[in-house]
Amino acid sequence: MKNWLLILIPVLLLMSCNANVDLYSDQAKSNNDLSIEEGFTIKNSNYSKNNINIVYPQIVDITNAEKINALIQNEATRIVNSYSLEKDNLDINYRIMYKNYELISIQYFGSVFTEGAPYPSNVFYTSNIDLKKGSRVKLSDLIEVNDAFVEKFKEGSYKSYDKDLNLLDNGVLTEILSGYSSKDLISYFKQSDTVGEVNDSETYSYITQDAIGVSISVPHALGDHLEMEISFSNLINNIKKGNEVLLEMVGEE
Repeated sequence: MKNWLLILIPVLLLMSCNANVDLYSDQAKSNNDLSIEEGFTIKNSNYSKNNINIVYPQIVDITNAEKINALIQNEATRIVNSYSLEKDNLDINYRIMYKNYELISIQYFGSVFTEGAPYPSNVFYTSNIDLKKGSRVKLSDLIEVNDAFVEKFKEGSYKSYDKDLNLLDNGVLTEILSGYSSKDLISYFKQSDTVGEVNDSETYSYITQDAIGVSISVPHALGDHLEMEISFSNLINNIKKGNEVLLEMVGEE
């Protein structure tokens, strides 16, 4: 990471510190205990132990529901292994970004206050699941990760997650993205979508109706994470051959 971050951090520190605890407070999905999502029923489930609380979805009426729900639960709660059940405070909620009978894409978001830390940190991770195969889907399963994709990422649509923290409006987004080399981003993208040591860059992807979103880790003063979305129309040449689900969404079967 370039030295420009050391200049940006003090400038944005006061602004970002106000955006920590109530992450997504204005944008978070209002999850009912039972809701109908695109033809199948979603209900909330909860992992709670000491000061660790994670809300995640479960699908009620779908083929292989037991296998799918076990995978969703595992993906949602794996983050617990990164923190102390006795000493840390972790609060996570979710929003469903895309769903049909073939694929579900879930964002998890919240905050963590670790022992000895001067302030809470924003937490973000995702889970994309192939509902037919009952398997996790990573960015590298969907997209040819190369220099061209890196450029499309940098030119994508920035998604601010907090009304008090908008890197685009503050005129620093381009400089932030330029601080990452193509080599580094390719490495991040190839190891994305795993919670834990393998994904030490904390890079995650998600899918919407018309785009693929990618989240990368940034310094705390810049919000802890940053999301860019690349429209399907700009990804035609990067979609992996034989990827039926994504090609169907793009309309290129």
